[in-house]
Amino acid sequence: MSPDLILLFIPTIASVSFTPGLCMTLAFTLGLSIGYRRTLWMMLGELSGVATVFAVVFWSLGWLLSQDPIYFQLMSVAGGAYLMYLAIKLFRETPEKLRTRDLDNTHPAALALIGYVTAVSNPKGWAFLMALLPGFVVTHLSLQPQFFTMLVIMLSTEFVAMTAYATGGQWLATKLGESDELINANRIAALMLGLASLWVLSGAVI
Repeated sequence: MSPDLILLFIPTIASVSFTPGLCMTLAFTLGLSIGYRRTLWMMLGELSGVATVFAVVFWSLGWLLSQDPIYFQLMSVAGGAYLMYLAIKLFRETPEKLRTRDLDNTHPAALALIGYVTAVSNPKGWAFLMALLPGFVVTHLSLQPQFFTMLVIMLSTEFVAMTAYATGGQWLATKLGESDELINANRIAALMLGLASLWVLSGAVI
């Protein structure tokens, strides 16, 4: 991969990573509700999911999805349904629950799984990479160095973007010290998460 292509690939990936979407909405919501440090577990799972999607598309295994789209649809339904469950749970939180919230009750493995399923079941990620990678992969050069270079760039920009969204959510929760204000912010975040889940579910059934 030439330096010119790398310099073009970085802003292209960064512009997509920082665009509000399913994963960024989840990062903001969890940053608001459980704080940045706990959200790091979700981010770990999301980065693993992004790496999985990238590896599958890069090594030309994406045709499996078009051969048998039912697997992708089932994964999207499961991910969308779980995101809707989280949105409803967040929307129904009371001031008492907010005051007594114990961050240690959220199991790290569950947060990582949420992130992984969200990334893998996001049709935008698959479609974007399938459309983008052919323009950046140089077929007559060794593929492994190109794979690792682009993967590092993708994961780095994705981590920075999620950090920005999660810390923004945590900052908002800190500023909204009153329970009523925090409840309203939680409900806005829950509505965003609910819309994201509907988007995932619609992609699975349409």
